[in-house]
Amino acid sequence: MSRPKYLFLVCPDPELIKSQVAERLAASGQDGWERKTFWGDDDDPLPGAFWTDLTIKSLFPQPKALIVRRAHALKAEHWDKLDAGVKGLGSDVYPIFCLEGQWKTKKAPIPATLSRRALYKKAGEAGWVWESQGLDRGSLEDFVRRWGAKTGISFEPGVERALSRVLPVDAVAARLELDKLELAAGDERTIRQSHVSLVAHTDEMAFFDLMDALGQPGAEAAVWKRVIDDHAKAAKDQMLFNLIGFLMSQARMYWLIVSGGKPAGNPYVIRRKTPVAKRLGRAGVARMIDLALEAEFSIKTGARKYDEVLDILIAGLIDLFRPRQTGGPMGR
Repeated sequence: MSRPKYLFLVCPDPELIKSQVAERLAASGQDGWERKTFWGDDDDPLPGAFWTDLTIKSLFPQPKALIVRRAHALKAEHWDKLDAGVKGLGSDVYPIFCLEGQWKTKKAPIPATLSRRALYKKAGEAGWVWESQGLDRGSLEDFVRRWGAKTGISFEPGVERALSRVLPVDAVAARLELDKLELAAGDERTIRQSHVSLVAHTDEMAFFDLMDALGQPGAEAAVWKRVIDDHAKAAKDQMLFNLIGFLMSQARMYWLIVSGGKPAGNPYVIRRKTPVAKRLGRAGVARMIDLALEAEFSIKTGARKYDEVLDILIAGLIDLFRPRQTGGPMGR
């Protein structure tokens, strides 16, 4: 087997986790991986389908990547079963455990329920553990360079360094800004010094970027909270009403898309929104409207305080946009 038997990815940044998964599968020596994603903090994080794929030889030739996101939330009983389950793995199964807890020190936050078990000790000895604290100013330039190589984008001299000084140190948010620059580069496929000024200041990120982040698998509460905290330095109630208004406009766009209509707007934006709208469906769009109206009602009637309304709204939206099905697209 030319790849690790199984893999631990230890990083709090979901976008970096996604990139690592893609790179590891591409470098595995096998093609056609069927990705199946499970969530360590779900009520039933490792259902029967997971154990079937892990332990039973499939009659079909397609290899399976069993990706366990937020695996740091798994309990001791799960690691006990996994300790035994990974011993007889075949080459057609690739378990990838993503430990996404926050780093409080420079030492990787490995749960005690995992660190003392044989499967993790074996992974450490074999080099099957990848660790990263996430992006910082020092690593952003390499992140930009690798993104350019992957997307076929070139840079004028010095642009990578300039971008490393202005991009947010969060891979999801940074990718959103880079996607915007790719659009600005057009057919030239070259990002120039003049494009650097297009990067939004973190405290001025538009609600469009906020919504775009939410619609992308892997975006979590940290992306929202940073931006909302920055906006909240201004008039709090006004910021919340602006957000509610934006949510309603997005819901109208999503509803037209799922109903077969033709929403007005930038074709690029509509193209980006279409997969999200179809995944939400009519029920999801209706729930989105409910959340916005509930927030507005709570604020206007004084039923809840601002911070509570904002927390409930964000939690509801994150839960709504979160892909939950196994075997579907990876990310949260």
